[in-house]
Amino acid sequence: MENRPHVERKSDEVAATRALLSTIVASTEDAVVSVDMNGRITSWNAGAENLYGIGVDEAMSALFFDILPSDAPDMARALRSSGTSFPAHREVTRKLRDGKEKYFEETVSVLKGNDGEVFGAASISRDITSRRETEKALDFTRRELATRNARLERSNADLEQFAYIASHDLSEPLRAVAGMVQLLQRRYHDRLDEEADEFIGFAVEGCARMKLMIDDLLAYSRAGSDGLHLSDVNLKVVVDDALRALSSEIASTGAVVESGALPTLRIDQIKVTQVVQNILSNAMKFRSTKRALMIHVRAHRDGTNDWRIEISDNGIGVEPKYRAKVFRMFQRLHPRDAYPGTGIGLAIAERIVTAHGGTIGIEESEQGGVTVWFTIPTNSEGNP
Repeated sequence: MENRPHVERKSDEVAATRALLSTIVASTEDAVVSVDMNGRITSWNAGAENLYGIGVDEAMSALFFDILPSDAPDMARALRSSGTSFPAHREVTRKLRDGKEKYFEETVSVLKGNDGEVFGAASISRDITSRRETEKALDFTRRELATRNARLERSNADLEQFAYIASHDLSEPLRAVAGMVQLLQRRYHDRLDEEADEFIGFAVEGCARMKLMIDDLLAYSRAGSDGLHLSDVNLKVVVDDALRALSSEIASTGAVVESGALPTLRIDQIKVTQVVQNILSNAMKFRSTKRALMIHVRAHRDGTNDWRIEISDNGIGVEPKYRAKVFRMFQRLHPRDAYPGTGIGLAIAERIVTAHGGTIGIEESEQGGVTVWFTIPTNSEGNP
């Protein structure tokens, strides 16, 4: 008699636990189903009705594998063959009444009586069709991208090799032609008529221009073909190196170059110096005749925390419709006699910046000229 309250309390606790479990099973959106050792359905919740499209009245006592055929073994058959070692988790494909096949993620447990004997199995299933289809689409996209990237890498390598070989092999015959034309100019100047002198002058000029284009083409092919040699470099060192290389242009243009605080980044110093030098050279080339040339070099973190380096001038500027064009090879916005060069400097800069994982662009500056900017990813940053 003394144990009776304790037994009653335990009984109440068991009843409360069963009521809670029953509420959870009834309210969950997952399909909760149990079967006996023969595979006949012994319980079928509302989640199973919604998920499989079969009502509880039809499902009860039916063979689970008959109404929901699957690519996985029948639960009852697997139970009889492997008993308690039945797999707890699995993904299965089931064919529904509407003829559609769907993917389900199932957690299966054995059911045991008080005597420890297995009398059936219970499964909790969740529809993962959308997830599997998304995974398939992503996998297809990844494979497609990998294939395209491989093709693009091969194409780029072939183009780089072609550009190098073509420009290198063109240099020798061009030197021969240029030498002969220059010899003609020296030997027969003023000995032929004025028109002949003019024609020879055009030929000499054409050879010089072709040599410059070939040299620039070689520089472009080398800009992305020999890899990056990374080290921690303060950008002030890069700017100072570029200014030293441009000292004669600075002296002739009277340009004033100012720079703010610059970070230390993990970069290829020689190549990034080439980027800065090309941008500064363009600023000096396309200066305004109405005001003294001012160039500002600034760096700050952009919205992604990458470093954005800006080189701004107060020159003649670039119209918005031409701003994308300036990064193409041999693209010119002005007549050759107005501004010298082949128009490849910014194309080389873009190639180098892209190799570092950054981007480059151009926009109007506050001073009325242009700001050429490029980014260096944060993961390239060195220790300040």
